[in-house]
Amino acid sequence: MSTLPATARVPVGAALLAGVGAQFVDDLAYVVLPPTALLAPLSGLIAILLTAGAARYVTRDRTGPGVARTGLAVGLVSAGAGLLVSGVGVLALVLAGLTVLAGVAGAVAGRGLTAGVGD
Repeated sequence: MSTLPATARVPVGAALLAGVGAQFVDDLAYVVLPPTALLAPLSGLIAILLTAGAARYVTRDRTGPGVARTGLAVGLVSAGAGLLVSGVGVLALVLAGLTVLAGVAGAVAGRGLTAGVGD
C-alpha cells in the first residue's frame, strides 16, 4: 500500500463545502434578494458556473495532480447534490455531467499544468 504525495491529496472538507455551496448559493440568493428570482430558469447554468468558480477557489494554492482531482471532487459533490434535489431526469443528468466537467475545467483552466507536445 502506498500513500499519495501531499500534492495529490484532495481536501475533502473543502471539496464538500465548495460543491454543496456551489449548488445552493443561487437558491439562497433568491431568498435574500427576491429580484434575483428572475434568474430561476437559469439556475442549472448558474450552478455550473458557480461550481467552476468554487473549484478554482478551492485549488488556488494547489499544484500537481491534486488540482484536477480536487476539481473533480468538487464537481462530483455539486452534481450529486443537484441530482438529489432535482431528481434524476434526462435534463438533470445532462446538467450533472456538465457540472462535473465544469469542476475539473474550473480547477485546471489557465494554470499551465499540462506539458506541450515534445516537452
